[in-house]
Amino acid sequence: MSNPKSLTELAMRHKREAYVERICKSPPVLAPMWEREAEKLLTLPGAPDVGPGGEVVRTHSAPDGHADDAQKDRGFKRANIRDTLAEGATRIAEEASIRRTDLLMQPSFDAVALAVDAADSIGAANSLEKMLAHQMAVAHEASLRLLDRALSYEAGGFHRRDGDSVEACRLTNAAARLMSVYQDGLLTLQRLRTGGAQTVTVQHVNVASGGQAVVGNVQTGGVKRRGGKPKSG
Repeated sequence: MSNPKSLTELAMRHKREAYVERICKSPPVLAPMWEREAEKLLTLPGAPDVGPGGEVVRTHSAPDGHADDAQKDRGFKRANIRDTLAEGATRIAEEASIRRTDLLMQPSFDAVALAVDAADSIGAANSLEKMLAHQMAVAHEASLRLLDRALSYEAGGFHRRDGDSVEACRLTNAAARLMSVYQDGLLTLQRLRTGGAQTVTVQHVNVASGGQAVVGNVQTGGVKRRGGKPKSG
């Protein structure tokens, strides 16, 4: 069995060992020990330190001398801007936050600033909303980069080749699809926060005694026949 890449993976292996023993052995002698070890690895010593965008900016040290080189290597890349998150987070939540930030730091797009600002702007309340904000930010950057490449073919004026025009159209279409993805993300966020419910506005009209109420589109003026005379009832 290969070495685990993180404390979370090691904890999941312990949980699996406990699960297998409970199924295969009676009584399960070692299962409680594996479960305690897993819980120890997943429990954070304190609330995680959270910065802009609701993501972790500094990790907790590994318990009982467990090595977690992957987290140590990531730590130096984070800004030391702190905001303490509510209590109850586990090491899984901390590592997931680190992973989300690392994915945004890919050299091909490096969208961490856009994504963190987007998550702050929508007030992302959970991991799903944060990931949605990150995807929208990357889609936004990709669409504008593609448009920039498409419009760059215009710089050649009438001297550009026919192949360049075809490529420009392809890039423009791809950018338009990414813009639609971004807008769909906004609609998805709205549905998540409203539960998909539609709002119906009901208006009450009070009519005084002797009055009349008309519901629907009303057009003023009578319908005239030829000769300019109003049409009789």
